[in-house]
Amino acid sequence: MRVYYTKLNQPLTTGNYQRYLNQMPPVIQQKIRSYKNWEDAHTSLVGKLLLIQALKDIGLPNVDLSILKYNQYGRPYISEKIDFNISHSETLVTCVINMQGSVGIDVEKIKPIDKTDFYDCWTPKETEAIYKEPKEYHTFYTYWTKKEALVKAVGDGLNIPLKNIEITANHATIVNNGKWYLKEVLLSEKYIAHIATKEPYNFPIVLIQKEYI
Repeated sequence: MRVYYTKLNQPLTTGNYQRYLNQMPPVIQQKIRSYKNWEDAHTSLVGKLLLIQALKDIGLPNVDLSILKYNQYGRPYISEKIDFNISHSETLVTCVINMQGSVGIDVEKIKPIDKTDFYDCWTPKETEAIYKEPKEYHTFYTYWTKKEALVKAVGDGLNIPLKNIEITANHATIVNNGKWYLKEVLLSEKYIAHIATKEPYNFPIVLIQKEYI
C-alpha cells in the first residue's frame, strides 16, 4: 500500500493549473471548475494528479481517469482488487492506493474545534475519552479520522451513523459491516491521518511525497 501526499503552500501557476486540468475527463473538469475558492479547486485537482501517479507506479499503462468506475452510491474505484481514496485538509492532499481491496483515508489538521457539536458521533467509551479534557484535541481527531476513513472505505459509508462504528485501538467494528482494520499515517506533526482497510495489512506503508507548482 502506498500513500502519496503533497502540501500546497501556494496556488498552482495559471499555466500549470490549466495544463493539469486538461488531463482530466470532462466530468472531473466540470466538478473542479465548480469550486468557488482556489484551495478547493487546487486540492481537488492535485488529488487526481496524485491518483494518476499512483496508477502509473503500479504499472497501469496510458493512465486516463476515464477508467474510473463508480458504485451505486457514486464512490469511484478501479476494480475489485485495486482501490484508492483521496483526502485533504486545508492544503495537505493525500491519496492512498491499495492492491488488496477496499481502502479509505482521512487526514485532518489539529486545531481547536467545538467538540460539543459531535456528541452523537461516539460510543460511551469514546465520549469519555474525547471529552475528558475540553481543550485537548488530539484524541478527538484520532477518533474522527479513524471513523471518517472507515466511512470512506465502505462503499455506502455515508449512510453509516458514526456512533455505529466502535473503535478499539487499530481495529473497528461497524454495525452490519463487521470488522475493519486501521493504520495511522505519519505525515506531519500538525496533522493526523488514518487508513482503513477491510483486510488486514501487515506491511509498512510506503509514503511518497510529490510537489506541484
